[in-house]
Amino acid sequence: MGITKNHFLLIPVICVLAAVIIGVLFYTFVFGRTPIFCNGRIKLAELFKADFTDIEITGVQYENSKDGILDNYAYVFVFLKESCEFESKEYYFNGDGGGFSDPNLEHIPPGHIVKLKGIGIELANIKKHGGNWSQIRVGAGMTSFEIHWYQIDDSYDGKSNVVLLAGIPRKISINVDKIIQEK
Repeated sequence: MGITKNHFLLIPVICVLAAVIIGVLFYTFVFGRTPIFCNGRIKLAELFKADFTDIEITGVQYENSKDGILDNYAYVFVFLKESCEFESKEYYFNGDGGGFSDPNLEHIPPGHIVKLKGIGIELANIKKHGGNWSQIRVGAGMTSFEIHWYQIDDSYDGKSNVVLLAGIPRKISINVDKIIQEK
């Protein structure tokens, strides 16, 4: 009789443990893969690890793509009108080694050249290039991604002189109109 009572107690415990394990796995694989909703300058600044307070955002473009069954990816372009010298801003030239500089334009990823051409920016339009890193949660862990900045000449649209380009390993949804209207 004692063995039967233990079995009746063991079954609910196993069911609860199984539910907890399934819940943790669901959270791990689904939550970190849901789209990122960028509905304002603050969220965009957090994503790009940038300070947009004194900078005019002249445009934002993004493109979601799907690589495989679970791997979601987005390319995000942020167009800026930067009024100060680039060398004086830590975001572009970090003296602590937090970013990278490519003054001779030798380390532009080939995929970026194609993406930039797709929006009308040729290699001849780029004056300076460099980048920084950011992190984002994907699944159960954190993943780093590069944020490249390109100083461009005025021939692109007449109002932007910087393009930030990031390949973010999650889908994204951006309220472009709200971000551009915010000051």
